[in-house]
Amino acid sequence: MSTSEQSRQQPKRALSLDDLVNHDENPKVKSPNYGQNNESVSSLNSSEIRRETSVNSINPNDFMGDETDTDDDVGMGGGGVNFDKDMTFDYDKQEGKSPQKDESKRATEQKNTLLAAPQEPKSSLIEKKNPSTSRKTSDAGTAASTNTFEPQGSENSVTTIFDERASLKSRKNNLKKDLQILNEIAATSKPNKYKNVPIWAQKWRPTIKALQNIDKKDFKIDNSFLNIIPDDDLTKSVQDWVYATIFSIPPDMRQLIEMEMKFGVIMDAKSPDRINPPVSSQAVFTELDTTMVPTIDPSVFEELKKYIRGLSEVSENRGKFSTIESHTKDSTYRVGVATQRPRFLRMSTDIKTGRVGQFIEKRKIAHLLIYSPKDSYDVKISINLEIPVPENEPPEKYKSQTPLSERSKERVSYIHNDSCTRIDITKVEKSEHGRKGSSPEITHEIELEINTPALLKAFDSIATDSQVYASVIRTFLNNGTIIRRKLTSLSYAIFEGQKKGM
Repeated sequence: MSTSEQSRQQPKRALSLDDLVNHDENPKVKSPNYGQNNESVSSLNSSEIRRETSVNSINPNDFMGDETDTDDDVGMGGGGVNFDKDMTFDYDKQEGKSPQKDESKRATEQKNTLLAAPQEPKSSLIEKKNPSTSRKTSDAGTAASTNTFEPQGSENSVTTIFDERASLKSRKNNLKKDLQILNEIAATSKPNKYKNVPIWAQKWRPTIKALQNIDKKDFKIDNSFLNIIPDDDLTKSVQDWVYATIFSIPPDMRQLIEMEMKFGVIMDAKSPDRINPPVSSQAVFTELDTTMVPTIDPSVFEELKKYIRGLSEVSENRGKFSTIESHTKDSTYRVGVATQRPRFLRMSTDIKTGRVGQFIEKRKIAHLLIYSPKDSYDVKISINLEIPVPENEPPEKYKSQTPLSERSKERVSYIHNDSCTRIDITKVEKSEHGRKGSSPEITHEIELEINTPALLKAFDSIATDSQVYASVIRTFLNNGTIIRRKLTSLSYAIFEGQKKGM
């Protein structure tokens, strides 16, 4: 069998790098003697070139076999590579040469190479008939002819072999390196949003030397920069209300004023519950239809009674409190004709002796309700007139009449002259004679009454010194605040004790 028939029967395959190295074993290729200037090159005859470049002889599956960077049977083209010479691979140059070169430029180089090679003119006819096949054949011829006719450029030839191997792997490696560098930069660097520390992030330092030179051992501070204590809004409101009320009373009747403070619960006019306005601190309640029930829980009443007694017996308070105990009965009578406004007379009789201690007409002038959401009890401040009954109407005149109501009062009064305040702690048993079958009602009342002469003196001196009047009202309210908060704490303690006892 001839050599041409053997090549026709054997399947075509791409030439690997191994075949290039061992190309001497191919009987079709004669190793040229590169020692003699590489001038003698063996070539194929025209019939073999025709079979190599024939369209029918090329099988597409031949290129799917072994993966190699060379074209078909480079040795068949008569070319060769000088393997006796040291080959060096410039990878930087290889990466610089992109496998996606301009196809027109490569085709031009291949055509020039084929024209320089000693081949039969039939191959050129085949290229004209089938350009796709000629391109593949020319690629193979390019590699072979480059090695054949340009033995001194063997490095370029080997580089061309590995051009197809410049895959995305090297690019991916480069991208990975770049990403790694960027990640390291991002991890080590911190964003600087501010060149200077913003004012809200700076530590406060006093700039005035006087604040830094405060003597902590002998620390003294004024009430304010004017060295006064301005009254809060609630105190100011009460002061204005008291002033307006006293001013409306005729001057000849002002000495009959009674100003008192009672503790109880302000009830809602539309329900039997305590009011609950949307406020969180003590405030004046101006609803006119509401009333306050002036009663205290019996257990709280007894504890407060012990508390006040204990204060009066303390050695440092000795002499400051005056204590008065009394047990009286107040009878209320209604006097007047249909054409006149009725008068209500109150007769106070000592139960032990039966003597009439006081016979007066009590007129209500005004009252002020103060709601305390944080306390158990509210406050009612009222201003009344206690007018003595004329001598032409002696008490004996009304003893034969049936009173509207009777109040039996067991009272202990603590008078504190330094604050112009009297504290009345009273247990009251009230009976209504107008109601049949009604049982007596027992209530426990806590009252604070201001010293009327001191109040009027401060009122009269407002034009010259308003601080005295403000101080009298403020002190009266302060005493009421102490009692109110003590009632709240006692109520809480008793409630917690009852819970533990359950």
